[in-house]
Amino acid sequence: MTPARFRWGVILIQIGGLILLRNAGVLNDNFWVDLLVLSPIVLIAIGIEKIFTKSRLQFIAYLTSVGLFFGGFLIAFYGSFGGDTTSFFSETIYRKESNPNVKSISATLRLDDTDLTIRDSGRDLIYGRFDRFTRKPKIDEHMNSEELEVRLVSRYGSFLGGVVRLDTDGPQDWYLKFSEDVPLELDCYGDNADIHLNLSTTPLKRLRLDTKDATIYLKLGVLEDYVVIAVAGEDSDLRLRVPATTGLKVVGEDYESYLVRLGFDKVAGAYISEGYDTLIPKYEIDLDGDLSSFSLDFF
Repeated sequence: MTPARFRWGVILIQIGGLILLRNAGVLNDNFWVDLLVLSPIVLIAIGIEKIFTKSRLQFIAYLTSVGLFFGGFLIAFYGSFGGDTTSFFSETIYRKESNPNVKSISATLRLDDTDLTIRDSGRDLIYGRFDRFTRKPKIDEHMNSEELEVRLVSRYGSFLGGVVRLDTDGPQDWYLKFSEDVPLELDCYGDNADIHLNLSTTPLKRLRLDTKDATIYLKLGVLEDYVVIAVAGEDSDLRLRVPATTGLKVVGEDYESYLVRLGFDKVAGAYISEGYDTLIPKYEIDLDGDLSSFSLDFF
């Protein structure tokens, strides 16, 4: 049996196996694009095969086909994230339905340079929508006692350690909303991202933002009595909107003159709004000094 005959047999077996796994729901459609982008590797493998065919090292010609076989399945399983209905070619919906056993939600969002919009709340624990022609996030979720832990990781980037990248001209956007009833703790990381967080109807208990070169809009509500927020935003712009009926405590020496002009009093190294001790809810906000700009207004 020649190496070429062996190669075509392996490729046909692989294609058939991938289609069967796709039809069985083990894989989704994401991996087809990955295989297409990496298809030049097949030409490289055929070239190596031709070099070593009918030589003393002919076993290398067979090894290239074996590498294509296992490599193709590895790419397929790596690329098939995001749920059974996820497709690179279409808009994708992720939904975690309401569950009375869930008493709190802990969400971690790793955006890279993906834009994020959180607007309104809903009856689902989590609802997500991801644009077509974008690589969908990897989603991990599990229950820890009565807490739902969910982690969304952007897959914007690369294959083979960054050697191959798949980018599109359009923005890669996530649209999310969380439960209107279940308290939320949210950690959000992103660089070069447009982050729009309207959490006025979400029972937010804790928020951490860690960004670089990002634009952040954050609107808060009155659904929890005490909320802790930390913002580390190197070269990022933050616009913060809070209800006028809330007590606000801001930690951040770099913004002293601005906060004093807004009527805040300096107490024990922090800045508190008028009536802070008696108002409910209370927000404690820790700002690092690396923000490019910071603005605060009440509504």
